[in-house]
Amino acid sequence: MKKLAILMLGLTIATASFAQTTDKTPETSVSITTDQKLKLIVGRESAIATVRLLDAQGHVLYSEQADLQDGLRQNFDLTALDYGTYELSVSVGKERVVKEFVIDDKPAQKIIEVRS
Repeated sequence: MKKLAILMLGLTIATASFAQTTDKTPETSVSITTDQKLKLIVGRESAIATVRLLDAQGHVLYSEQADLQDGLRQNFDLTALDYGTYELSVSVGKERVVKEFVIDDKPAQKIIEVRS
């Protein structure tokens, strides 16, 4: 198995741009951990969130509905994913937060970059 390392760009990216609505969106952050996990944190809200992970072709790799009463803290293991572009989205009501990230290959490194 290849030796892999992560180049962490933007340890924490807070609240992204949202669709137009008057509803309050829970605070959302996405970060990359040193052990190649994508960490998602969503603040408390009296709502249900839909969390989805998609590949560049739009195939759903993961989908879950989560109650945000106590907030949400979730780690995604990225080591099994191929190199490419992926999208993590969190939808709450009419609001949707989307974070795109790239897994790229560099000599002796696997790079994961979170984009706003």
